[in-house]
Amino acid sequence: MKKITKRELFVDYLPTALAGILIICFAIAKEQTFLKTLPTLITLIVLLMSVHANRFAFLLGAANSVLYALAYVNEALYFSAANALLVSMPIQIFSFFNWSRHKDGETQAKLVRMKWWQIAASVVACIPLWAACYFGLSSFFEGSYAMIDCLLFVLGIVVSVLLAFRFVEGQYFNTVSCIISLALWIVISLKDPSNINYAV
Repeated sequence: MKKITKRELFVDYLPTALAGILIICFAIAKEQTFLKTLPTLITLIVLLMSVHANRFAFLLGAANSVLYALAYVNEALYFSAANALLVSMPIQIFSFFNWSRHKDGETQAKLVRMKWWQIAASVVACIPLWAACYFGLSSFFEGSYAMIDCLLFVLGIVVSVLLAFRFVEGQYFNTVSCIISLALWIVISLKDPSNINYAV
């Protein structure tokens, strides 16, 4: 068994454990439903596995996408729900098999870096995709926070595709998505504190 380094302990495992404890505490304090609590706890495990390039994170993440879709629909975040069920889940299943073809050891995969023009193209592509989503599709839904919801939908697609092809930069795009998502869930939690675990 691989020995856990001090860096992994203090940077990866302890913060993940702390986040899990906070999620459970908020869930108990706010009498949160099991459906709202479970996907956030599973996400912590998925993120921890992803940091170590464990390809099985995609299988667990694909199953977790179904739970998130149900939670998003409950909050009228229809684009996020569509992204979880119709984009994230199938891409994660594909990612597992693609990573399995390029594995480095029993569970880890070999990652690759993007060229500068690929990074630029990915950033630029987000703009027309967001515009098409927001101005072309949002009128069909009466969802909450449609502008941000569409942006997270587009970023979710970009992140899923980059990670599917083992690009390290997919995690950078995911960090941006997480920051925006955090801001969104803080706003939502101010109106309904029972959603605080999504912010955590």
